[in-house]
Amino acid sequence: MDEQAFEGRLQLRKKPQQERSIQRLEAILEAAIALFLEKGVAETTMSEIALRAGISIGSLYQFFPQKAAVIKALHDRFAAQLQGFISQIFVGVQTLEEAADRAAESLTELHAIFRQERIYLSLWQAIVTNRDLSNLSGDFHQHIIALFYRDLSHLIPQSDFERFRVNLKLMILATGEIIRFTTQQPEEVARAHLDQWRRIVRSSIFAY
Repeated sequence: MDEQAFEGRLQLRKKPQQERSIQRLEAILEAAIALFLEKGVAETTMSEIALRAGISIGSLYQFFPQKAAVIKALHDRFAAQLQGFISQIFVGVQTLEEAADRAAESLTELHAIFRQERIYLSLWQAIVTNRDLSNLSGDFHQHIIALFYRDLSHLIPQSDFERFRVNLKLMILATGEIIRFTTQQPEEVARAHLDQWRRIVRSSIFAY
């Protein structure tokens, strides 16, 4: 299968223009979220999504060629929401100390976002175990690294640029795993781990 055909399997087949179609697409995505949380992503079928959305299976396939395309649509939606928060973390920082403080403070907010939107965790687990979707997480990480680099590179000596990029990637990867872990823990356990990671971020990630 060529790359264009492969990409087509993961895309929304038609972008709704009329209000009725927009509402139908929203019903599909909301039905998918509810079922993914209730049953798990792997256990949910396209037929069940159509039934929950109140549409025929044919109507569902007019929008999405397969379940992986539904997952991608939800990932893209929630990634955009996360990016709106993440892209502002380091805007306007003047020192590495301030950057370290901003990074540490953002952990509490990210934890709260994932606690509130538990679908994030379900989507992530589905993406990392699906060959067709596994690159989505990596692409998102690279985009976040680029945003952080944009806002922080002026604080780093040129000779340290490569080490700085590695530090950013490690921070993003580790933070993602920690947030996913804390989301599933009692609040007291979650706070203990978040507090320790904040101390690590402050003392090492931005140390030059």
